[in-house]
Amino acid sequence: MLTLRSASLAVAAAVLGGLSIFAAAGPAAAAGAYGPDTCRQGYVWRESFVGDTVCVTPAERARAKADNFAAKYRVNPSGGAYGRDTCRNGYVWREAFPGDHVCVTPAQRARARHDNARAVGRYENSY
Repeated sequence: MLTLRSASLAVAAAVLGGLSIFAAAGPAAAAGAYGPDTCRQGYVWRESFVGDTVCVTPAERARAKADNFAAKYRVNPSGGAYGRDTCRNGYVWREAFPGDHVCVTPAQRARARHDNARAVGRYENSY
């Protein structure tokens, strides 16, 4: 991970060497501490699945974690139209990503769609 000290050293090397900051520090440093997916202040990665870097509030990340934990209790044990992925009454697939069949409330699915739609604007270097 790029630290403030290593970033400062990279900037100094770039200035002294006549190189651009991007060439000295690398593209990830130019995009933020975690690359192009670095969240703006106040946001964190949702982490509803491995590699989920959609930026959400810390409370929303906690909700996604809780939904993942509770998922096994929200499927219909008898199956149904979608086999073992059929949700119990009152739950729907979250659909935070294609193939996301974690059963959540309709409000949580709407929240995942809302967060996905605003993802680009929540990255540190988005304009």
